[in-house]
Amino acid sequence: MGGTEKKLRRTAAAAAAPLLLLAGEAAFFYYYSIVRFPEKKKEKTKRQERREERKRAKKPRARFEETVQEGIRWFLGQQPELVSITSYDGLKLSAYYLPSGQPDKSVVQPDESAAPTKDASSVGTEGQSAVHRPKNVLLLMHGYRAGGLTDFAGLYRFYHEQGYDLLVPFQRSHGPSEGRFICFGVKERYDCRDWAEYAVRRAGKDCNLYLSGISMGCATVLMAAGLPLPPNVRGIIADCGFTSPKDILKCVLKRDYHLPAFPLMNLTELLTKWRAGFGYSDASTLDAMKNCRIPVLFIHGEKDSFVPVQMTLDNYMACTASKELLLVPGAPHAAACLQDPELYQRTALSFMKKYEAAHA
Repeated sequence: MGGTEKKLRRTAAAAAAPLLLLAGEAAFFYYYSIVRFPEKKKEKTKRQERREERKRAKKPRARFEETVQEGIRWFLGQQPELVSITSYDGLKLSAYYLPSGQPDKSVVQPDESAAPTKDASSVGTEGQSAVHRPKNVLLLMHGYRAGGLTDFAGLYRFYHEQGYDLLVPFQRSHGPSEGRFICFGVKERYDCRDWAEYAVRRAGKDCNLYLSGISMGCATVLMAAGLPLPPNVRGIIADCGFTSPKDILKCVLKRDYHLPAFPLMNLTELLTKWRAGFGYSDASTLDAMKNCRIPVLFIHGEKDSFVPVQMTLDNYMACTASKELLLVPGAPHAAACLQDPELYQRTALSFMKKYEAAHA
């Protein structure tokens, strides 16, 4: 009888082992992908710094690091204002706001109804009328676990010098913005909407507003297009975004862990719904694009090894609004603006100016 009990225990333990292993893998993947990393307050040893430097050197974007750091230094050197809003679910969200710096947004033109003067050289503002020029604003949403300022470091100065106010949020669970969970655009889309409304309040009800996102920030702005947005939103610049949390997490499981989506994804999603309050299929850029009425410029680097180029092509095909597509040869993930800055800047500026002219 004792021998039979031992055999039953061993059989039960053998059967439970794979389940425990699967549960452990699901918990690890949940914490790794969804939960905010704790802030590291301890000073790093030289050995840790060297190890992190080696890791950074292996990343596809490593060759652009000097340009990125230079862009961040320039941006912070302009002393942008740190502003905040409260999210729909009570989180304090922070962002930098940098006005364009152009002192006069009005152009003085002759008033044809005014009496002519004898000496044109002596005319000041008398007999002239001011024509108001609306502000142009770019709302820039960064990607997954990015530092908040790195993704657009190659674009800040260019956009600013072209006369655009820059609103640069830290997405929830990043930087000074509150939040414990990263939601892959599902909840962040509402934050994007709220930042868009803030931008209009700040820049004026007649401003031209553009939403621009990179990686998860791209998914965020595309998903936000499925929400009621201020009519001031003239266009979206969508750079290397994924189509849904489920799609990109399946890619990560296959590429980095060589694991099938089932059943690990199913268990992880149950944990995510329970703890973080959202499911991997709760929002999709494809669904948002099917009813989109805002013009979209889709951009993707052809050498992106993180978010498949096909996801941008799928978003492009699903989009029912006016749309453009730019694939940048040789560009790794989130680096199209660094790989070919002239092409990127020329295309983005042309896109925005087209829709500013349409609303002039």
